[in-house]
Amino acid sequence: MARMTAAQALVESLREQGVDTVFGIISSHTMEIFDALYDHRDAIRFISARHEHAAAMMADGYARASGKPGICLTSTGPGAANAMGGLGEAYFASSAVLTITSTPEDAMYERGLGAMHETKDQLGMLSTVTQHSVHVSSAEAVPEQVRAAFERFQRRRPRPIAIEIPADVQEQVAEVEIPPPVRIPAEAADEDAVGAAADILAAGGRIGVLAGTGVHRSGAAPDLTRLAERLDAPVFTTANGKGAIPEDHPLSLGMYGGEYNFPPGGLEDPRQVLANSLDTLLVVGSSLSYFRAKSQGLRQPSQLIHLDIDQASIGKWYTADVQLVGDAMTVLGQLDAALSDRCVRREAAFSREISETRRRIIKFKRRTMPNETQIMEAIRAAAARDAIFVGDVGVCNHRGANYCLDIYAQRSYIAPAWGGLGFGLPAAAGAQASAPERQVVCITGDGGVQFNIQELGTCVQYGLKPIVLIFNDNAWGLLRHYQKSRYNGRYIASDLRGPDFAGLAAAYGARGVQVASLAEMLETLEEALNAETVTVIDVKTPHGFANFS
Repeated sequence: MARMTAAQALVESLREQGVDTVFGIISSHTMEIFDALYDHRDAIRFISARHEHAAAMMADGYARASGKPGICLTSTGPGAANAMGGLGEAYFASSAVLTITSTPEDAMYERGLGAMHETKDQLGMLSTVTQHSVHVSSAEAVPEQVRAAFERFQRRRPRPIAIEIPADVQEQVAEVEIPPPVRIPAEAADEDAVGAAADILAAGGRIGVLAGTGVHRSGAAPDLTRLAERLDAPVFTTANGKGAIPEDHPLSLGMYGGEYNFPPGGLEDPRQVLANSLDTLLVVGSSLSYFRAKSQGLRQPSQLIHLDIDQASIGKWYTADVQLVGDAMTVLGQLDAALSDRCVRREAAFSREISETRRRIIKFKRRTMPNETQIMEAIRAAAARDAIFVGDVGVCNHRGANYCLDIYAQRSYIAPAWGGLGFGLPAAAGAQASAPERQVVCITGDGGVQFNIQELGTCVQYGLKPIVLIFNDNAWGLLRHYQKSRYNGRYIASDLRGPDFAGLAAAYGARGVQVASLAEMLETLEEALNAETVTVIDVKTPHGFANFS
Protein backbone atom coordinates (compact mmCIF):
# COMPACT_ATOMS: atom_id res chain seq x y z
CA MET A 1 0.00 0.00 0.00
CA ALA A 2 1.18 3.50 -0.76
CA ARG A 3 -0.32 6.93 -0.23
CA MET A 4 -0.91 8.84 -3.46
CA THR A 5 -3.47 10.77 -5.47
CA ALA A 6 -5.94 9.06 -7.78
CA ALA A 7 -4.07 10.52 -10.75
CA GLN A 8 -0.80 9.08 -9.48
CA ALA A 9 -2.50 5.74 -8.89
CA LEU A 10 -3.76 5.81 -12.48
CA VAL A 11 -0.31 6.42 -13.97
CA GLU A 12 1.38 3.92 -11.63
CA SER A 13 -1.23 1.32 -12.63
CA LEU A 14 -0.70 1.95 -16.34
CA ARG A 15 3.04 1.64 -15.93
CA GLU A 16 2.66 -1.61 -14.00
CA GLN A 17 0.60 -3.03 -16.90
CA GLY A 18 3.45 -2.28 -19.30
CA VAL A 19 2.10 0.90 -20.90
CA ASP A 20 4.88 2.87 -22.59
CA THR A 21 2.89 5.32 -24.75
CA VAL A 22 -0.21 7.46 -24.20
CA PHE A 23 -1.96 9.52 -26.90
CA GLY A 24 -4.23 12.46 -26.20
CA ILE A 25 -4.56 16.19 -25.55
CA ILE A 26 -3.95 18.03 -22.29
CA SER A 27 -6.95 19.68 -20.64
CA SER A 28 -7.89 21.71 -17.59
CA HIS A 29 -9.91 18.69 -16.41
CA THR A 30 -6.92 16.31 -16.56
CA MET A 31 -4.11 18.48 -15.17
CA GLU A 32 -3.61 16.15 -12.20
CA ILE A 33 -3.11 13.19 -14.51
CA PHE A 34 -0.58 15.08 -16.62
CA ASP A 35 1.28 16.17 -13.51
CA ALA A 36 1.47 12.49 -12.51
CA LEU A 37 2.70 11.59 -16.02
CA TYR A 38 5.51 14.12 -15.55
CA ASP A 39 7.07 11.92 -12.89
CA HIS A 40 7.15 8.95 -15.30
CA ARG A 41 8.05 10.73 -18.53
CA ASP A 42 11.15 8.54 -18.95
CA ALA A 43 9.00 5.39 -18.90
CA ILE A 44 5.73 6.57 -20.48
CA ARG A 45 5.85 8.68 -23.61
CA PHE A 46 3.00 11.11 -24.07
CA ILE A 47 2.20 11.96 -27.70
CA SER A 48 0.02 15.04 -27.99
CA ALA A 49 -2.37 14.90 -30.93
CA ARG A 50 -4.05 17.96 -32.44
CA HIS A 51 -7.56 16.49 -32.24
CA GLU A 52 -9.09 13.79 -30.05
CA HIS A 53 -10.57 12.05 -33.11
CA ALA A 54 -7.01 11.49 -34.25
CA ALA A 55 -5.73 10.63 -30.75
CA ALA A 56 -8.14 7.70 -30.51
CA MET A 57 -7.09 6.52 -33.99
CA MET A 58 -3.44 6.78 -32.99
CA ALA A 59 -4.14 4.57 -29.99
CA ASP A 60 -5.96 2.16 -32.31
CA GLY A 61 -3.07 2.06 -34.80
CA TYR A 62 -0.64 1.47 -31.93
CA ALA A 63 -2.78 -1.40 -30.60
CA ARG A 64 -3.17 -3.14 -33.95
CA ALA A 65 0.52 -2.87 -34.87
CA SER A 66 1.88 -3.84 -31.45
CA GLY A 67 -0.67 -6.32 -30.12
CA LYS A 68 -0.78 -4.29 -26.88
CA PRO A 69 -3.60 -2.00 -25.67
CA GLY A 70 -3.47 1.56 -26.96
CA ILE A 71 -4.14 4.32 -24.43
CA CYS A 72 -6.08 7.50 -25.23
CA LEU A 73 -6.40 10.38 -22.72
CA THR A 74 -8.95 13.12 -23.38
CA SER A 75 -10.79 15.94 -21.67
CA THR A 76 -14.34 15.63 -20.50
CA GLY A 77 -17.25 16.77 -22.66
CA PRO A 78 -16.04 18.01 -26.05
CA GLY A 79 -12.81 16.04 -25.79
CA ALA A 80 -14.56 12.78 -25.03
CA ALA A 81 -17.10 13.48 -27.77
CA ASN A 82 -14.38 14.25 -30.30
CA ALA A 83 -12.84 10.83 -29.67
CA MET A 84 -16.06 8.98 -30.49
CA GLY A 85 -15.30 8.47 -34.19
CA GLY A 86 -11.93 6.91 -33.41
CA LEU A 87 -13.36 4.75 -30.63
CA GLY A 88 -16.14 3.57 -32.95
CA GLU A 89 -13.53 2.44 -35.47
CA ALA A 90 -11.65 0.57 -32.73
CA TYR A 91 -14.88 -1.03 -31.52
CA PHE A 92 -15.82 -2.47 -34.90
CA ALA A 93 -12.23 -3.50 -35.58
CA SER A 94 -12.05 -5.31 -32.21
CA SER A 95 -9.07 -3.21 -31.17
CA ALA A 96 -7.89 -2.89 -27.56
CA VAL A 97 -8.10 0.83 -26.80
CA LEU A 98 -8.40 2.15 -23.23
CA THR A 99 -9.80 5.67 -23.24
CA ILE A 100 -9.43 7.70 -20.06
CA THR A 101 -11.39 10.89 -19.64
CA SER A 102 -12.72 13.13 -16.90
CA THR A 103 -15.93 14.76 -15.74
CA PRO A 104 -16.72 17.90 -13.77
CA GLU A 105 -16.52 17.61 -9.99
CA ASP A 106 -18.20 14.48 -8.68
CA ALA A 107 -20.76 16.39 -6.61
CA MET A 108 -22.07 17.95 -9.84
CA TYR A 109 -21.94 14.76 -11.90
CA GLU A 110 -25.05 14.35 -14.09
CA ARG A 111 -26.97 17.08 -12.22
CA GLY A 112 -27.27 19.63 -15.04
CA LEU A 113 -25.86 22.48 -12.95
CA GLY A 114 -23.91 24.10 -15.76
CA ALA A 115 -20.39 22.97 -14.95
CA MET A 116 -17.70 23.58 -17.55
CA HIS A 117 -17.67 20.89 -20.25
CA GLU A 118 -20.71 19.27 -18.66
CA THR A 119 -22.14 16.49 -20.83
CA LYS A 120 -25.54 14.85 -20.73
CA ASP A 121 -24.85 11.18 -19.94
CA GLN A 122 -21.23 11.09 -21.03
CA LEU A 123 -20.91 7.50 -19.83
CA GLY A 124 -23.91 6.54 -21.94
CA MET A 125 -22.35 8.24 -24.93
CA LEU A 126 -19.11 6.32 -24.45
CA SER A 127 -20.95 3.05 -23.93
CA THR A 128 -22.08 3.08 -27.57
CA VAL A 129 -18.50 2.52 -28.76
CA THR A 130 -17.02 0.52 -25.88
CA GLN A 131 -17.43 -2.96 -24.43
CA HIS A 132 -17.36 -1.49 -20.90
CA SER A 133 -17.52 2.03 -19.44
CA VAL A 134 -17.13 2.97 -15.81
CA HIS A 135 -17.27 6.09 -13.63
CA VAL A 136 -14.75 6.21 -10.76
CA SER A 137 -15.66 8.10 -7.59
CA SER A 138 -12.72 7.32 -5.32
CA ALA A 139 -8.95 7.13 -5.52
CA GLU A 140 -8.97 3.62 -4.07
CA ALA A 141 -11.02 2.32 -7.04
CA VAL A 142 -8.66 3.53 -9.78
CA PRO A 143 -6.04 0.74 -9.75
CA GLU A 144 -8.71 -1.96 -9.72
CA GLN A 145 -10.51 -0.44 -12.70
CA VAL A 146 -7.26 -0.28 -14.70
CA ARG A 147 -6.51 -3.89 -13.81
CA ALA A 148 -10.04 -4.93 -14.76
CA ALA A 149 -9.69 -3.22 -18.15
CA PHE A 150 -6.49 -5.09 -18.98
CA GLU A 151 -8.07 -8.33 -17.81
CA ARG A 152 -11.04 -7.79 -20.11
CA PHE A 153 -8.70 -7.17 -23.03
CA GLN A 154 -7.11 -10.56 -22.42
CA ARG A 155 -10.21 -12.58 -21.59
CA ARG A 156 -12.53 -11.54 -24.39
CA ARG A 157 -12.82 -9.83 -27.74
CA PRO A 158 -10.71 -6.70 -27.13
CA ARG A 159 -12.98 -3.79 -27.85
CA PRO A 160 -12.48 -0.32 -26.29
CA ILE A 161 -12.99 0.37 -22.59
CA ALA A 162 -13.66 3.79 -21.06
CA ILE A 163 -12.77 5.02 -17.57
CA GLU A 164 -13.93 8.48 -16.49
CA ILE A 165 -12.39 10.08 -13.40
CA PRO A 166 -13.89 13.39 -12.18
CA ALA A 167 -11.48 16.32 -11.93
CA ASP A 168 -11.75 16.54 -8.13
CA VAL A 169 -11.41 12.76 -7.66
CA GLN A 170 -8.08 12.93 -9.51
CA GLU A 171 -6.78 15.03 -6.60
CA GLN A 172 -8.01 12.69 -3.86
CA VAL A 173 -5.29 11.14 -1.72
CA ALA A 174 -5.65 7.62 -0.36
CA GLU A 175 -3.78 4.47 0.56
CA VAL A 176 -3.86 2.39 -2.63
CA GLU A 177 -2.43 -0.89 -3.81
CA ILE A 178 -1.14 -1.13 -7.37
CA PRO A 179 -2.04 -4.54 -8.82
CA PRO A 180 0.65 -6.57 -10.63
CA PRO A 181 0.57 -7.04 -14.41
CA VAL A 182 -2.39 -9.05 -15.68
CA ARG A 183 -1.29 -12.43 -16.96
CA ILE A 184 -4.24 -14.60 -17.96
CA PRO A 185 -3.69 -17.90 -19.77
CA ALA A 186 -5.16 -17.81 -23.26
CA GLU A 187 -8.51 -19.56 -23.46
CA ALA A 188 -8.50 -23.04 -24.97
CA ALA A 189 -11.48 -24.59 -26.74
CA ASP A 190 -13.47 -27.53 -25.45
CA GLU A 191 -11.48 -30.71 -26.14
CA ASP A 192 -14.52 -32.59 -27.48
CA ALA A 193 -15.17 -29.75 -29.94
CA VAL A 194 -11.50 -29.81 -30.99
CA GLY A 195 -11.75 -33.56 -31.58
CA ALA A 196 -14.90 -33.15 -33.65
CA ALA A 197 -13.25 -30.42 -35.72
CA ALA A 198 -10.15 -32.56 -36.24
CA ASP A 199 -12.31 -35.46 -37.46
CA ILE A 200 -13.94 -33.20 -40.06
CA LEU A 201 -10.65 -31.66 -41.18
CA ALA A 202 -8.92 -35.04 -41.49
CA ALA A 203 -11.72 -36.48 -43.64
CA GLY A 204 -12.58 -33.47 -45.80
CA GLY A 205 -11.57 -33.49 -49.43
CA ARG A 206 -11.78 -29.79 -50.26
CA ILE A 207 -10.91 -27.76 -47.17
CA GLY A 208 -10.36 -24.01 -47.06
CA VAL A 209 -9.55 -21.46 -44.35
CA LEU A 210 -10.94 -17.94 -43.94
CA ALA A 211 -8.82 -15.83 -41.56
CA GLY A 212 -9.84 -12.57 -39.94
CA THR A 213 -8.62 -9.96 -37.48
CA GLY A 214 -8.61 -12.42 -34.58
CA VAL A 215 -5.54 -14.13 -36.01
CA HIS A 216 -3.54 -10.91 -35.59
CA ARG A 217 -5.03 -10.12 -32.17
CA SER A 218 -3.75 -13.46 -30.95
CA GLY A 219 -0.41 -13.33 -32.78
CA ALA A 220 -1.40 -16.58 -34.47
CA ALA A 221 -0.21 -16.07 -38.06
CA PRO A 222 2.60 -18.66 -37.83
CA ASP A 223 0.18 -21.15 -36.26
CA LEU A 224 -2.41 -20.56 -38.97
CA THR A 225 0.20 -21.01 -41.71
CA ARG A 226 1.44 -24.23 -40.12
CA LEU A 227 -2.07 -25.71 -39.90
CA ALA A 228 -2.88 -24.69 -43.48
CA GLU A 229 0.27 -26.47 -44.64
CA ARG A 230 -0.68 -29.60 -42.69
CA LEU A 231 -4.13 -29.56 -44.30
CA ASP A 232 -2.90 -28.38 -47.73
CA ALA A 233 -5.75 -25.90 -47.47
CA PRO A 234 -6.03 -22.58 -49.34
CA VAL A 235 -6.35 -19.50 -47.13
CA PHE A 236 -8.59 -16.50 -47.79
CA THR A 237 -8.58 -13.48 -45.48
CA THR A 238 -10.74 -10.50 -44.67
CA ALA A 239 -9.24 -7.05 -45.30
CA ASN A 240 -7.88 -6.73 -41.77
CA GLY A 241 -6.91 -10.40 -41.83
CA LYS A 242 -4.38 -9.76 -44.62
CA GLY A 243 -1.00 -11.13 -43.57
CA ALA A 244 -2.48 -13.97 -41.51
CA ILE A 245 -0.53 -16.04 -44.02
CA PRO A 246 2.16 -14.43 -46.21
CA GLU A 247 0.39 -13.51 -49.42
CA ASP A 248 3.20 -14.93 -51.53
CA HIS A 249 2.70 -18.33 -49.88
CA PRO A 250 1.48 -21.02 -52.33
CA LEU A 251 -1.66 -21.53 -50.20
CA SER A 252 -2.62 -17.85 -49.97
CA LEU A 253 -5.52 -16.72 -52.16
CA GLY A 254 -5.63 -13.17 -50.82
CA MET A 255 -8.61 -11.18 -49.61
CA TYR A 256 -12.09 -12.60 -50.08
CA GLY A 257 -14.77 -10.08 -51.00
CA GLY A 258 -14.57 -6.38 -50.40
CA GLU A 259 -17.48 -4.08 -51.00
CA TYR A 260 -20.96 -4.83 -52.27
CA ASN A 261 -20.56 -5.91 -55.92
CA PHE A 262 -17.26 -4.07 -56.07
CA PRO A 263 -14.87 -6.36 -58.02
CA PRO A 264 -14.95 -4.60 -61.40
CA GLY A 265 -15.13 -5.90 -64.93
CA GLY A 266 -18.24 -8.07 -64.79
CA LEU A 267 -16.06 -11.18 -64.49
CA GLU A 268 -16.35 -13.99 -62.00
CA ASP A 269 -13.74 -13.71 -59.24
CA PRO A 270 -11.72 -16.97 -59.08
CA ARG A 271 -11.62 -16.68 -55.27
CA GLN A 272 -15.37 -16.83 -55.05
CA VAL A 273 -15.51 -19.80 -57.42
CA LEU A 274 -13.09 -21.81 -55.30
CA ALA A 275 -14.59 -20.69 -51.97
CA ASN A 276 -18.04 -21.89 -52.97
CA SER A 277 -16.67 -25.22 -54.18
CA LEU A 278 -15.26 -26.20 -50.77
CA ASP A 279 -16.89 -28.95 -48.77
CA THR A 280 -15.34 -27.72 -45.49
CA LEU A 281 -14.49 -24.20 -44.34
CA LEU A 282 -12.49 -23.38 -41.22
CA VAL A 283 -13.10 -19.78 -40.12
CA VAL A 284 -10.55 -18.28 -37.72
CA GLY A 285 -11.07 -14.94 -35.99
CA SER A 286 -13.80 -13.54 -38.24
CA SER A 287 -17.47 -12.96 -37.47
CA LEU A 288 -18.46 -13.71 -41.10
CA SER A 289 -20.25 -10.39 -41.23
CA TYR A 290 -22.80 -9.48 -43.86
CA PHE A 291 -20.38 -6.96 -45.37
CA ARG A 292 -17.43 -9.37 -45.64
CA ALA A 293 -19.18 -12.65 -46.39
CA LYS A 294 -22.91 -12.78 -47.07
CA SER A 295 -23.03 -9.78 -49.40
CA GLN A 296 -20.03 -11.20 -51.28
CA GLY A 297 -21.87 -14.37 -52.23
CA LEU A 298 -20.21 -16.75 -49.78
CA ARG A 299 -22.53 -19.77 -49.52
CA GLN A 300 -23.14 -21.96 -46.50
CA PRO A 301 -20.47 -24.68 -46.80
CA SER A 302 -21.40 -28.31 -46.30
CA GLN A 303 -19.33 -28.28 -43.13
CA LEU A 304 -18.35 -25.15 -41.21
CA ILE A 305 -15.93 -25.00 -38.29
CA HIS A 306 -15.94 -21.56 -36.67
CA LEU A 307 -13.17 -20.48 -34.27
CA ASP A 308 -13.52 -17.19 -32.42
CA ILE A 309 -12.82 -15.84 -28.95
CA ASP A 310 -16.31 -14.33 -28.89
CA GLN A 311 -19.13 -16.88 -29.03
CA ALA A 312 -21.56 -14.10 -29.96
CA SER A 313 -19.68 -13.76 -33.27
CA ILE A 314 -20.58 -17.31 -34.28
CA GLY A 315 -23.82 -18.22 -36.04
CA LYS A 316 -24.99 -14.78 -37.17
CA TRP A 317 -25.29 -15.63 -40.89
CA TYR A 318 -23.92 -19.16 -41.17
CA THR A 319 -24.59 -22.29 -39.14
CA ALA A 320 -21.45 -23.79 -37.62
CA ASP A 321 -21.20 -27.57 -37.38
CA VAL A 322 -18.47 -27.13 -34.76
CA GLN A 323 -17.98 -24.04 -32.59
CA LEU A 324 -14.46 -23.52 -31.23
CA VAL A 325 -14.59 -20.73 -28.65
CA GLY A 326 -11.16 -19.58 -27.55
CA ASP A 327 -7.94 -17.78 -28.38
CA ALA A 328 -6.87 -18.30 -31.99
CA MET A 329 -3.25 -19.22 -31.29
CA THR A 330 -4.17 -21.65 -28.52
CA VAL A 331 -6.97 -23.36 -30.42
CA LEU A 332 -4.97 -23.63 -33.65
CA GLY A 333 -2.31 -25.34 -31.56
CA GLN A 334 -4.93 -27.73 -30.20
CA LEU A 335 -6.09 -28.55 -33.72
CA ASP A 336 -2.56 -29.06 -34.96
CA ALA A 337 -1.86 -31.47 -32.10
CA ALA A 338 -5.13 -33.34 -32.68
CA LEU A 339 -4.26 -33.79 -36.35
CA SER A 340 -0.65 -34.80 -35.80
CA ASP A 341 -1.37 -38.53 -35.69
CA ARG A 342 -4.17 -38.60 -38.27
CA CYS A 343 -4.05 -39.32 -41.96
CA VAL A 344 -5.35 -36.22 -43.74
CA ARG A 345 -7.13 -37.26 -46.95
CA ARG A 346 -7.40 -34.89 -49.91
CA GLU A 347 -8.66 -34.89 -53.46
CA ALA A 348 -5.62 -35.68 -55.57
CA ALA A 349 -6.14 -32.75 -57.93
CA PHE A 350 -6.91 -30.15 -55.24
CA SER A 351 -3.33 -28.92 -54.83
CA ARG A 352 -3.06 -28.32 -58.58
CA GLU A 353 -6.39 -26.48 -58.48
CA ILE A 354 -5.12 -24.16 -55.74
CA SER A 355 -2.03 -23.31 -57.80
CA GLU A 356 -4.16 -22.71 -60.88
CA THR A 357 -6.52 -20.49 -58.89
CA ARG A 358 -3.57 -18.36 -57.75
CA ARG A 359 -2.62 -17.86 -61.38
CA ARG A 360 -6.21 -17.03 -62.31
CA ILE A 361 -6.43 -14.46 -59.50
CA ILE A 362 -3.35 -12.67 -60.82
CA LYS A 363 -4.83 -12.63 -64.34
CA PHE A 364 -8.18 -11.48 -62.95
CA LYS A 365 -6.60 -8.50 -61.17
CA ARG A 366 -4.44 -7.53 -64.11
CA ARG A 367 -7.40 -7.68 -66.46
CA THR A 368 -9.99 -5.92 -64.30
CA MET A 369 -7.70 -3.59 -62.31
CA PRO A 370 -4.51 -3.23 -64.40
CA ASN A 371 -3.33 0.16 -63.13
CA GLU A 372 -4.34 -0.54 -59.53
CA THR A 373 -2.35 -3.78 -59.62
CA GLN A 374 0.65 -2.08 -61.21
CA ILE A 375 0.64 0.71 -58.61
CA MET A 376 0.43 -1.66 -55.65
CA GLU A 377 3.06 -4.00 -57.05
CA ALA A 378 5.42 -1.03 -57.38
CA ILE A 379 4.77 0.09 -53.79
CA ARG A 380 5.21 -3.46 -52.54
CA ALA A 381 8.52 -3.88 -54.35
CA ALA A 382 9.93 -0.67 -52.85
CA ALA A 383 8.99 -1.35 -49.22
CA ALA A 384 10.54 -3.77 -46.75
CA ARG A 385 8.93 -7.17 -46.34
CA ASP A 386 7.75 -6.30 -42.82
CA ALA A 387 6.61 -2.76 -43.66
CA ILE A 388 3.33 -1.72 -42.04
CA PHE A 389 0.68 -0.45 -44.46
CA VAL A 390 -2.20 1.66 -43.15
CA GLY A 391 -5.24 2.40 -45.29
CA ASP A 392 -8.05 4.92 -45.21
CA VAL A 393 -11.50 4.95 -46.73
CA GLY A 394 -11.04 5.68 -50.40
CA VAL A 395 -10.82 4.31 -53.89
CA CYS A 396 -7.05 3.81 -53.55
CA ASN A 397 -7.75 1.25 -50.83
CA HIS A 398 -11.01 -0.31 -52.03
CA ARG A 399 -9.71 -0.72 -55.59
CA GLY A 400 -6.06 -0.80 -54.63
CA ALA A 401 -4.51 -1.93 -51.37
CA ASN A 402 -7.24 -4.31 -50.22
CA TYR A 403 -7.24 -6.32 -53.43
CA CYS A 404 -3.83 -5.74 -54.97
CA LEU A 405 -1.26 -5.10 -52.22
CA ASP A 406 0.41 -8.26 -50.94
CA ILE A 407 1.07 -8.39 -47.20
CA TYR A 408 3.72 -10.75 -45.86
CA ALA A 409 3.95 -10.19 -42.11
CA GLN A 410 1.67 -10.36 -39.10
CA ARG A 411 0.00 -7.10 -37.96
CA SER A 412 1.28 -5.33 -41.08
CA TYR A 413 -1.99 -4.22 -42.69
CA ILE A 414 -4.31 -1.86 -40.87
CA ALA A 415 -7.50 -0.73 -42.58
CA PRO A 416 -10.74 0.87 -41.36
CA ALA A 417 -13.42 -1.59 -40.29
CA TRP A 418 -16.21 0.87 -39.47
CA GLY A 419 -15.51 2.95 -42.55
CA GLY A 420 -14.86 6.40 -41.07
CA LEU A 421 -12.72 8.77 -43.11
CA GLY A 422 -9.51 10.22 -41.73
CA PHE A 423 -8.17 7.00 -40.23
CA GLY A 424 -5.01 6.61 -42.30
CA LEU A 425 -2.63 9.34 -41.10
CA PRO A 426 -3.25 9.13 -37.32
CA ALA A 427 -3.35 5.33 -37.33
CA ALA A 428 -0.05 5.31 -39.23
CA ALA A 429 1.42 7.67 -36.62
CA GLY A 430 0.26 5.31 -33.87
CA ALA A 431 1.68 2.30 -35.67
CA GLN A 432 5.00 4.12 -36.11
CA ALA A 433 5.07 4.96 -32.40
CA SER A 434 4.73 1.25 -31.64
CA ALA A 435 7.44 0.20 -34.10
CA PRO A 436 9.87 3.08 -34.74
CA GLU A 437 12.33 0.77 -36.50
CA ARG A 438 9.83 -0.38 -39.16
CA GLN A 439 8.70 1.33 -42.33
CA VAL A 440 5.12 2.63 -42.17
CA VAL A 441 3.26 3.61 -45.33
CA CYS A 442 -0.12 5.36 -45.21
CA ILE A 443 -2.25 5.04 -48.36
CA THR A 444 -4.97 7.66 -48.45
CA GLY A 445 -6.88 10.06 -50.67
CA ASP A 446 -7.11 13.82 -50.80
CA GLY A 447 -10.51 13.76 -49.10
CA GLY A 448 -9.71 11.37 -46.27
CA VAL A 449 -6.35 12.88 -45.39
CA GLN A 450 -7.91 16.31 -44.80
CA PHE A 451 -9.92 14.96 -41.85
CA ASN A 452 -6.72 14.76 -39.80
CA ILE A 453 -4.02 16.47 -41.86
CA GLN A 454 -3.13 18.49 -38.75
CA GLU A 455 -1.45 15.39 -37.32
CA LEU A 456 1.53 16.08 -39.56
CA GLY A 457 2.48 18.45 -36.75
CA THR A 458 2.29 15.59 -34.26
CA CYS A 459 4.52 13.43 -36.46
CA VAL A 460 7.15 16.16 -36.79
CA GLN A 461 7.10 17.02 -33.09
CA TYR A 462 7.54 13.43 -31.91
CA GLY A 463 9.85 12.12 -34.61
CA LEU A 464 7.29 9.83 -36.23
CA LYS A 465 8.07 9.31 -39.90
CA PRO A 466 5.37 7.46 -41.81
CA ILE A 467 5.22 7.95 -45.56
CA VAL A 468 1.87 9.48 -46.51
CA LEU A 469 0.86 8.61 -50.08
CA ILE A 470 -2.04 10.89 -51.06
CA PHE A 471 -3.72 9.78 -54.28
CA ASN A 472 -5.16 13.13 -55.24
CA ASP A 473 -8.01 13.22 -57.76
CA ASN A 474 -9.62 16.41 -56.40
CA ALA A 475 -12.71 14.42 -55.54
CA TRP A 476 -14.39 12.05 -53.18
CA GLY A 477 -13.06 9.43 -55.57
CA LEU A 478 -14.95 6.39 -54.34
CA LEU A 479 -18.27 8.23 -54.39
CA ARG A 480 -17.49 9.73 -57.78
CA HIS A 481 -16.75 6.20 -59.03
CA TYR A 482 -20.20 5.14 -57.82
CA GLN A 483 -21.83 8.14 -59.50
CA LYS A 484 -20.15 7.16 -62.75
CA SER A 485 -20.86 3.41 -62.58
CA ARG A 486 -24.27 3.40 -60.90
CA TYR A 487 -25.83 6.82 -61.54
CA ASN A 488 -24.94 7.48 -65.19
CA GLY A 489 -22.38 10.17 -64.41
CA ARG A 490 -24.79 12.42 -62.51
CA TYR A 491 -22.03 14.07 -60.45
CA ILE A 492 -22.99 16.15 -57.44
CA ALA A 493 -21.07 17.01 -54.24
CA SER A 494 -18.16 14.73 -55.15
CA ASP A 495 -15.68 17.38 -56.38
CA LEU A 496 -13.05 18.71 -53.95
CA ARG A 497 -10.67 21.63 -54.02
CA GLY A 498 -7.69 20.79 -51.84
CA PRO A 499 -4.55 22.58 -50.68
CA ASP A 500 -1.00 22.34 -51.94
CA PHE A 501 -0.25 19.20 -49.91
CA ALA A 502 3.51 19.38 -50.49
CA GLY A 503 3.56 23.02 -49.40
CA LEU A 504 1.37 22.26 -46.39
CA ALA A 505 3.73 19.47 -45.35
CA ALA A 506 6.66 21.88 -45.59
CA ALA A 507 4.78 24.39 -43.44
CA TYR A 508 4.58 21.75 -40.70
CA GLY A 509 8.31 21.00 -41.05
CA ALA A 510 7.74 17.74 -42.92
CA ARG A 511 8.96 16.72 -46.37
CA GLY A 512 6.50 17.35 -49.17
CA VAL A 513 6.80 16.19 -52.77
CA GLN A 514 4.38 16.35 -55.69
CA VAL A 515 4.51 13.67 -58.41
CA ALA A 516 2.52 13.08 -61.58
CA SER A 517 3.55 9.61 -62.77
CA LEU A 518 4.12 6.14 -61.37
CA ALA A 519 7.84 6.38 -62.12
CA GLU A 520 8.12 9.66 -60.19
CA MET A 521 6.09 8.22 -57.32
CA LEU A 522 8.30 5.16 -57.07
CA GLU A 523 11.52 7.21 -57.08
CA THR A 524 10.15 9.53 -54.38
CA LEU A 525 8.85 6.63 -52.31
CA GLU A 526 12.25 4.95 -52.28
CA GLU A 527 13.81 8.19 -51.02
CA ALA A 528 11.07 8.64 -48.40
CA LEU A 529 11.59 5.16 -46.97
CA ASN A 530 15.05 6.28 -45.87
CA ALA A 531 14.06 9.78 -44.72
CA GLU A 532 14.37 10.96 -41.12
CA THR A 533 11.00 12.68 -40.98
CA VAL A 534 7.45 12.22 -42.19
CA THR A 535 7.13 12.54 -45.97
CA VAL A 536 3.96 13.54 -47.81
CA ILE A 537 3.81 12.45 -51.44
CA ASP A 538 1.04 14.23 -53.33
CA VAL A 539 0.28 11.83 -56.18
CA LYS A 540 -1.68 13.69 -58.85
CA THR A 541 -4.35 11.46 -60.39
CA PRO A 542 -6.54 13.94 -62.33
CA HIS A 543 -8.23 11.15 -64.28
CA GLY A 544 -8.82 9.00 -61.22
CA PHE A 545 -6.82 6.36 -59.39
CA ALA A 546 -7.73 3.63 -61.89
CA ASN A 547 -6.13 5.63 -64.72
CA PHE A 548 -2.90 6.63 -62.99
CA SER A 549 0.26 5.25 -64.56
